[in-house]
Amino acid sequence: MNYILQLIIFIFINISSFSIYGLESPWGESDASKVRIISPITHINNQNQIVVGLEYKMNPGWKTYWQSPGDAGFPQEISWKGSRNIESIITEWPTPKEFEILGLKSLGYENEVIFPLKINLIDPQEQTLIDLSINYLVCKEICVPGNAKLNLIILPGKAKTTEHFYKIEKTLSLLPKKDINLTTFSNFNVDVSSDTKKTLIYVEASTNLFFDNPELYLHTPFGLPVIKPILEYSYDLKKFKAYYYFNKDLIGLNSFDLSVLLVDKNQSFLAQSIEFNEIINKIPTSKNNFLFIILVAFLGGVILNIMPCVFPVLSIKLLTVLNSQNKSIRISFLITALGIITSFILLALIFFTLQKLNIAISWGMQFQQPYFLIFISFVLSIFMINMFGIFEFQAPQIATISKKNLINKNKFFIDFLNGFFATLMATPCSAPFVGTAITAAFTQSALLMFNIFFAMGIGMSTPYLIVSLFPFLVSFFPKPGKWMLYVKYLLGLLLLLTLIWLSNILLNYYNFYFISAALSFLFISIFFLKKYSKKILIISILLISYFTLSQFNFFEQKEIQKINKDWRNFFDSDIEKLIENNNIVFLDITADWCANCQFNKINVLNNSNITEIFKKNKVVKVRADWTKPNNKIDEFLHQHNRFGIPFNAFFSKNYPNGIILSELLSKKDILESLNKIKEK
Repeated sequence: MNYILQLIIFIFINISSFSIYGLESPWGESDASKVRIISPITHINNQNQIVVGLEYKMNPGWKTYWQSPGDAGFPQEISWKGSRNIESIITEWPTPKEFEILGLKSLGYENEVIFPLKINLIDPQEQTLIDLSINYLVCKEICVPGNAKLNLIILPGKAKTTEHFYKIEKTLSLLPKKDINLTTFSNFNVDVSSDTKKTLIYVEASTNLFFDNPELYLHTPFGLPVIKPILEYSYDLKKFKAYYYFNKDLIGLNSFDLSVLLVDKNQSFLAQSIEFNEIINKIPTSKNNFLFIILVAFLGGVILNIMPCVFPVLSIKLLTVLNSQNKSIRISFLITALGIITSFILLALIFFTLQKLNIAISWGMQFQQPYFLIFISFVLSIFMINMFGIFEFQAPQIATISKKNLINKNKFFIDFLNGFFATLMATPCSAPFVGTAITAAFTQSALLMFNIFFAMGIGMSTPYLIVSLFPFLVSFFPKPGKWMLYVKYLLGLLLLLTLIWLSNILLNYYNFYFISAALSFLFISIFFLKKYSKKILIISILLISYFTLSQFNFFEQKEIQKINKDWRNFFDSDIEKLIENNNIVFLDITADWCANCQFNKINVLNNSNITEIFKKNKVVKVRADWTKPNNKIDEFLHQHNRFGIPFNAFFSKNYPNGIILSELLSKKDILESLNKIKEK
């Protein structure tokens, strides 16, 4: 009798409400969460299978769990024993996210989630009662179990859509694809092997584009902990191999089913229920691309020596050669090489620490900091006035070398600092090979990161190492004479031009009054440096003055709007909408401190022929200015597996993930990429 009364009440509620508001069950509420059933259609519509949604809403910051939650928690448990006219119910699991609660890594969902339930009916002509009993867990600082008893009646007959239709359709469209042909992925393979102590789960996959930041989630009967695999990429980022090593005790069966979820660039593929009837009893040796990546890093370091960012160091290197004898230059250059290598290892340590603190990292990020720019400008100013012969300052001087000075321990320290300074000036440059090496360093293990930076340091120090090994090379230079004085003036001029460049960057943070005041202090210091002997004191006062000036609000620069009629602003543009409307989009991410970016603009992007080609093909040009830190640009670059600029790419409807061009642009690259987009 109670059941009949309950049935009448539910029929009355549903008939009176679904045609206006939608078809759903009442909320089943627990502490910090609530759950209900929602239907996209009003009636069964003569279908053998219907789809409804199990909708969770949690208080802000609360989370529930995926089917394999990891170290903590448990997934929802659904019982449908009281249901009628239902043959089976299949729960679909949306793509989860990784989170951490009480120091334990887990997989699941935050705030809101809808689980599609695919319901196979016994008879589509009969009324269907969905009767669910649900147990689940939600967590924040603490975990709270939830339970709900949900009922929904769906009548036979012709269906109309409810207000929940689009919500469920969107959820279904975002579910992991189970047919790999519907994704850009291919060659997906999984294997399991073990030895006496460990079990290896090995996954490999390919893509016809490139992998940005692939995420893998494992579902097994064992509740394995959430760990990051060892990832190996091919040189073109179109293939990866992932290695999961688990304690053998965690996998207690020699036969089990394994599901692997691959997520990358808003795409996902679920390889379901891969059967392993017998585990191979030997873990295969990893064939990785370690040596290839190290070679790329080494070549990138070598190329940094000829990039315009390192021009200020040219004066240091060249005058060291001119003023040194073969006997002394060997040690001097060896110590400078050691300074370069040490500075690259220190950079790796800094980037590793920032990663652990969940701070976005990128190559050249220090040039976005005004205090760093002030310090570098100060150092270059001292070098410049030294080159012009205004004063001779022995303690920081790095150009004058003699046999006597080599004996001095202070000289060794100065040569060591030469290497540090060379590395600092190289960091705003993203040369060929450097981008690939940095991408691998920032996306792989800490060990590989340190090896990559070490290899880049060796590469950049190679010219110094060659001279230290073969000092007779100095004999190819003319003998010392008056001409050296003119060379010093020329190199001083190069430093002056670099100072003008840095001043232009500083104008993003401080106004012209700051630059004028800084120059005034510099000229006053030059007067005192020529007249008085306490040069360290004078230079210290100059440095303190620069940093003191930067603290006054009067010198702060108002926000500058960089307007270019030919280019759209990245922050005001929606690239996805532009390409949905069949536009070809060219994106240029640049910065005032990026020397390569300025070269690309002058040599290619501002070229009249390229401008005309863009106009003829109706290319929408979008530019992002990364002179100052910006989270939106950080996220965009990281989505495309890039950690430095310049970044130039074409986007279109057929290439939504873009065709990314080389760091050094050429007219040929532009034309070939544009033709490729048009052909497809």
